[in-house]
Amino acid sequence: MLVNVTLILLTISSLIWMYLFFFHGGFIFSYFKTFWTNTIIFEKIHGFSSHKKTNNQVGIIIPARNEEQNISDCLISIINQKNIKFEIIIVDDHSNDNTVEISKKLFRKYKFENYVILKNKKLPKAWNGKTWALNNGTKKALENDKNKYLLFLDADISIDPFLIQNLQRIALEKKYKMISIMAKLNCSSFWEKLLIPNFIFFFQKLYPFNYVNNPDKALAAAAGGCIFSDISIFKKKNLFELIKNKLIDDCNLAKEIKKIGAIWLGLSEKVKSNRKYKNLKSIWKMVERCAYEQLGKSILILFFTILMMIVIYLIWFIGFIIGIRTNNIEVVVLSLFVFTISSIVFFPTIKFYKISYIYCFLGFISSMFYILMTITSAKNYYLKSGSVWRGRKYKI
Repeated sequence: MLVNVTLILLTISSLIWMYLFFFHGGFIFSYFKTFWTNTIIFEKIHGFSSHKKTNNQVGIIIPARNEEQNISDCLISIINQKNIKFEIIIVDDHSNDNTVEISKKLFRKYKFENYVILKNKKLPKAWNGKTWALNNGTKKALENDKNKYLLFLDADISIDPFLIQNLQRIALEKKYKMISIMAKLNCSSFWEKLLIPNFIFFFQKLYPFNYVNNPDKALAAAAGGCIFSDISIFKKKNLFELIKNKLIDDCNLAKEIKKIGAIWLGLSEKVKSNRKYKNLKSIWKMVERCAYEQLGKSILILFFTILMMIVIYLIWFIGFIIGIRTNNIEVVVLSLFVFTISSIVFFPTIKFYKISYIYCFLGFISSMFYILMTITSAKNYYLKSGSVWRGRKYKI
């Protein structure tokens, strides 16, 4: 009985992985390749110029809450931008560390004067913290008629000196209303290497970039660390008012913008996160904050997701053990097939992060952690009335 059930689950897993390999997000043998091939890279698709100066000013909005460890690198990378005019708006989201003092000191050091440090207003009950900060930063940017574009940048992000120039160039050429770059996350500690590539892989599987970038498809998504947008759409409507209670602000903002015009989302080597996750707890907190909201806060979807995570990522390992113990060659071979194809699909993400290929084979371990993180997110929703992120409690 156990062997038969295992064979059925392995067969389902095999079919799912073959679909993911050949079809999900495109087609493996076409120009629009499947999501896992990691071909949607900004500089490879659009090119990357070091000239073409523009006079259009960009309002750069940085929501910052207790970012004394990261804000300096972020601001230096902005100040060093070439061929572009810009205004920096830091929204101090009630920091109780030295975020503001460090920022002011750095501006003085570089003799940079075109900045505003905005003390965020008290958070209304109906609003999510970051969305409220972005809302107020956008209102401030709209007061400056020189700003023609907006760049929403997280305080832990560093960007290439020519990034903003190229974002504006492509937005003009392609008439994109939004361009979002998924920052290359830090991947140096053991826990980062084990879990961060999977986080990126899951995101691309959930939001295949080819579908997001196709104006004929409804799917929309963005990576909140770096979002470049035409300021005109925020003059016509307060988009943040529409998503004020959403923890996943970036993807919900992208949905609203895609209703207005074309958007683009992709990877890049030109946008990097400086935030370090030195232990399991720090990554766990990041994921559990919004995992259950991503599932629509539905207990049925939660159970289905856990089941599918087991079938897709864990059953090959379970099946392999059962096959060895029962001396069933069919189960062993099918388990190895699932293991092999899943490792091939995960390989480009590991390659992009330049870490040991041994992590290709540890996806089942990572998946177990993500299952537990998701369960914790649901538990927080039902038993703790939310989760805590950067010193603020959220009801998801």
